[in-house]
Amino acid sequence: MRTMKAIAALAPVVLGAILAAPGGAVAAGQDHPQGKATTSQAGAAAFRNFILQTGTALHETDDTFATATADWDRDGRPDLVAVKKSRTGTNSTEVHVLSGASNFQRFVLQTGTALHETDGTFDFALADWDRDGRPDLVAIKKSRTGTNSTEVHILSGASNFQRFIFQSGTALHETDGTFDFAAADWDRDGRPDLVAVKKSRTGTNSTEVHVLSGGSGFQRFALQTGTALHETDDTFDFAAADWDRDGRPDLVAIKKSRTGTNSTEVHVLSGGSGFQRFALQTGTALHETDNTFEFSVADWNRDGRQDLVAVKKSRTGTNSTEVHILG
Repeated sequence: MRTMKAIAALAPVVLGAILAAPGGAVAAGQDHPQGKATTSQAGAAAFRNFILQTGTALHETDDTFATATADWDRDGRPDLVAVKKSRTGTNSTEVHVLSGASNFQRFVLQTGTALHETDGTFDFALADWDRDGRPDLVAIKKSRTGTNSTEVHILSGASNFQRFIFQSGTALHETDGTFDFAAADWDRDGRPDLVAVKKSRTGTNSTEVHVLSGGSGFQRFALQTGTALHETDDTFDFAAADWDRDGRPDLVAIKKSRTGTNSTEVHVLSGGSGFQRFALQTGTALHETDNTFEFSVADWNRDGRQDLVAVKKSRTGTNSTEVHILG
């Protein structure tokens, strides 16, 4: 796969065209059950400042790419992992890792994998499944599976994704575009669990969380619940991270557009409350966004607090995939 050299520093006039800094959060999207986007005292300044904005060594990307963050090279800095699902030079799903220490200007891994080319029925996450200190690639096959269930296929990071270390059907039926997925250790047994977020057409008339226990090989649910968040749609992205530092993963809902603050909003549901309470609701320094953006959370500046990583895949001022990190 060809890559395009990115501009290392963005001119202010370009950034001004890409990004806006809206005023303080006043109201969340009108469809929000609370009607207000408020900031908790602990997160009063959360996501109001950019701590990195840059083009990268990766050309502009499209829907054949999925992105995530993880410390691949174990230098304490989150790296950007770009998963190329189809139309690859290796006839396989490819992994391209951009070094966070280089501000994403250098690749530390580019490889085909043991997984065939994939499509929209696959989601991806990163987690250290085998506990060797290296992030593994978790491929979630949502539909058209041989087991008539959502399947999990894990590729070993230590093998540079050349070997499967786990492949199984799960206790969750086949799923569709109303589901998002993440990996996190919900039950604190040291094994990553699969977090399935059911956004709409739910029995509780809310966004639901269904956690499959990694310790059971995803054959048992550790949690199934409605949440304090109304049903959601494609204007929301989701991630799992311990925002409030209580040792329990929280659900991070990123509202990209049609918001009350005219900005991308962050709504964090407390895992400690079983997702029945918001730990943070705020607008951000990032303008409203669309499907050219993907989001993840990672502690970029190593202050112990999760930062918001916005990946702008196309229609960028640098003619590259861009990374904008809010802290």
